[in-house]
Amino acid sequence: MTTLDLKLMPPPPLGARPALWIVGGTALVMLLASARFIALGAWPILPFVVADLALLVWAFRAAARASRAYERLRLDASGLVYSRVAADGSAREFRLEPLFTRVELETLSPPENRLWLGERGRRLLVGRFLSPRERQEVYAMLKRALPGR
Repeated sequence: MTTLDLKLMPPPPLGARPALWIVGGTALVMLLASARFIALGAWPILPFVVADLALLVWAFRAAARASRAYERLRLDASGLVYSRVAADGSAREFRLEPLFTRVELETLSPPENRLWLGERGRRLLVGRFLSPRERQEVYAMLKRALPGR
């Protein structure tokens, strides 16, 4: 039996410095764009500008937090273990019997797809955060590594 150890991770977010530059540049552009409105006495625009900037900062933080999640597939003599670690650190582990495990690549509207591991009536969605091409690569690796495929 082939040994396999894959760690699937979402794409990394921007670092702190580039994110700060983007937020700062956006703030400057928004301030310059809203300066005319403020000069005309339309100051109520300021809360909306601040809310937009706060949402941008929140989006960067959420992306950084979500990037801590990962999935791991380990196949060895003892079996196939699929681990899913959430961004908050909580983990779930699923043990599958390699001889009974099916690997399915469900094609949705091209090029979208989903990768499934199935065994005895249960199905596990693998690599939600991967691109369709990356899911195809993982599918090919799993098909080669699982016995009887």
